[in-house]
Amino acid sequence: MLKKLKKLGISFLTSLMVVTGIGQGFINADQTLPQLDLEAKSAIAVDAKTGQIIYAKDDKQTYPVASMSKLLTAYILLQAIHKGEITWETRVTPTATEVDISNNTELTNVPLQEGHSYTIRQLYQAMLVGSANAATMLIGNAISGTQTKFIDKMRETAKSLGITDAKIYSANGLTAKYLGDEIYPNTDENAENEFSVRDMAIISQKLIKEYPEILETTKLTMIDFNDNGEITTVNNTNELLQDDSNLEVDGLKTGTSDAAGYCFASTTNKDGHRIITVIAGAKDNDARFDQTKNLLNYIYNNYDYLAISTNQALRQDIKVKYGKQSSISTIIGNDLSLWVPKNTRAKALQIKLTPKSSKIEAPIKQGETVGDYQITIAGNLGFIDGSTDLKTKALAANSVEGINILIKWWQMLSDAI
Repeated sequence: MLKKLKKLGISFLTSLMVVTGIGQGFINADQTLPQLDLEAKSAIAVDAKTGQIIYAKDDKQTYPVASMSKLLTAYILLQAIHKGEITWETRVTPTATEVDISNNTELTNVPLQEGHSYTIRQLYQAMLVGSANAATMLIGNAISGTQTKFIDKMRETAKSLGITDAKIYSANGLTAKYLGDEIYPNTDENAENEFSVRDMAIISQKLIKEYPEILETTKLTMIDFNDNGEITTVNNTNELLQDDSNLEVDGLKTGTSDAAGYCFASTTNKDGHRIITVIAGAKDNDARFDQTKNLLNYIYNNYDYLAISTNQALRQDIKVKYGKQSSISTIIGNDLSLWVPKNTRAKALQIKLTPKSSKIEAPIKQGETVGDYQITIAGNLGFIDGSTDLKTKALAANSVEGINILIKWWQMLSDAI
């Protein structure tokens, strides 16, 4: 499969280089994708590496997301651990309210006992594998001291990630009425965390990029929660971990409530390319997993992964002044990748090269930055950071020596006249 993709990329770029001149170039083909209308309120699929949006349905509208909220708590925890503010072996004791919540059979939990202490590692695994609600609150206490302070930190962190539309009232996504005396001040008892699926994709991408070790936990099908020798076996709420569809899902988090319906943020690493999907508001437990499979299969059946490496240079020339040659070839500064519709032939990929200034003067060293490339797909849905194209530096493919100083002066004088 990888050889096939590499061959596709080389063939694609060969066609591109034939028709591309200075400035802009196109690959032209007519490709109409089949429609996919998922049975969910909203959905999104993005490339985990680039943030390219491959599919979107009502992706900017906020909805209750229930326990998918725990991904933001996980992000804050992993950030604190990497900063040395807390360790996996830090122990924390639950409040009486959290003990009560942990034993509420209406909610997903591991049972906690008053006066017992638990390690952050235990609580983290219980939160991600078993969606344990009280354990999640306990993590918030360990980081910020109280639930109120931790919610403030969640709101601040969301904004730092570019998420400005979320409503956050709890560490775990529970409806506020379940939080007892640890409810966030002046919060309606029916309030729930609300995010858009795009917001959840942003959080998921940040987690996977910055703390890929999270997948070592989210891929676990079960854990044994050990409370002073009393073992509670916890099964992962992500049923696709044991699905026979060969989609290779290894994360991330489910979410369920009356207001949210059935939600699921997933990730899969197929043929070396990781995709994140988020489904919000599916009708039942089976539907959130079925719709996720439908979305992933839609992408794999209708798209190809185009890898553009630096040794497959998008060679376009930039004019050079006062050099022993009048132009210089350029190559891209780093490897790039895009999902493109299968059998793409027309007006699908646009390459634009912008010189760094109106006058690129010699001498120029090989590898020196001489401009910028922008790469856009026709009909592109953009990227979750709000950008509409891929950007990379344009580097000089070779060196250009400057001309004799007397000749340069004469040319400069001629230009000025």
